[in-house]
Amino acid sequence: MPLTAQQILIAFDALPDVDQDAIVKELLSRSTFGNGEVTDEALVELTDELFQMYDAEETSNGITSH
Repeated sequence: MPLTAQQILIAFDALPDVDQDAIVKELLSRSTFGNGEVTDEALVELTDELFQMYDAEETSNGITSH
């Protein structure tokens, strides 16, 4: 992976979860899968999965999201 990409990922990891989610959604909306379109339904599903991953990570780290 190029150094620039690694730097982007390091900066991404440093962002709050809400900003990471917004970036992921924007990147997915710009990328092409199969027919070149990512439906809103697919984005909602992917975002939901991402939030579930964050929740699981927070739970395993003893962090609550209140």
